[in-house]
Amino acid sequence: MATGESLRSLSFSFRISQSYITRIIQLVLKSLSTHLTPVLLKPPLKEDLVRIAHDFWHKWNFPNCVGAIDGKHICIFSPKKSRSLFFNYKDLFSIVLLAIVDANCKFLFVDIVSYGKEGDSGIFNKSSISQIISTGEYFPSPEKLPDSNASLLLVHIGDEAFRLDRHMMRVLILGLRQEKIIKRLCSTTDFPGVFYTPISLKTETVDNLVLTASCLHNLLRDRYLENTNYYYYNFDDKTPQPSENMMSLARTGEYTNFEGFFVRGEFNTFFNSPQGAVPWQNHQSINRLE
Repeated sequence: MATGESLRSLSFSFRISQSYITRIIQLVLKSLSTHLTPVLLKPPLKEDLVRIAHDFWHKWNFPNCVGAIDGKHICIFSPKKSRSLFFNYKDLFSIVLLAIVDANCKFLFVDIVSYGKEGDSGIFNKSSISQIISTGEYFPSPEKLPDSNASLLLVHIGDEAFRLDRHMMRVLILGLRQEKIIKRLCSTTDFPGVFYTPISLKTETVDNLVLTASCLHNLLRDRYLENTNYYYYNFDDKTPQPSENMMSLARTGEYTNFEGFFVRGEFNTFFNSPQGAVPWQNHQSINRLE
């Protein structure tokens, strides 16, 4: 996992046959993923989500957010007789890691059983976390916005690949700083060297490999946060706040619903208010998103 060396190279280094190394890797990864997941990837409780929303506000200036969601293609060699199942739009063969992370870049949820040809929104809709959310028992009660008496639902933020919904905000519409949040949080995962080249393992073993790497990432993030004592970004409060930092919104025929429009409008109002605006945001940069 650390080096990404081929099995043939490892067989020479350790003087073990390639077939036996393959067996060792399968057993070790299966054992690690089985024992580490309940400890390092536990489903968050409602009180955990409230804490995560607090972290998102203090670190990223986004209130009532309990996770950033995005997908990542894990490049593999084409499995036999798979045809186009694993072939993605990047002209590569892959499986998709769909992840929800918190404000400290720790995984809250991962889904690693989808083909490369599938889109992020479709993967999310069939995932176990989507089933839990649909029951209405996952999110805590609406929380008050900072320095405001208005209460608003807790939400996830994603890019334009996801459906706008009451608990899913699309960051492209919300503005430049929200796009930076999702891209930074979901692209700063410190994966080991094995992910820099196509992985030559069975798809079941690759699933265990990615799950184990996700658990180890959370372990390292915990150690880092302990050493840094949850460092928060400090912005210059003396800089004048911009008077206009959001684009006007227009309804379109995209796959959305009315509640999603309402929740997004409430966030838009908050980000345009003195309580929600930040000094490093500007109207001209957001125009480039369209």
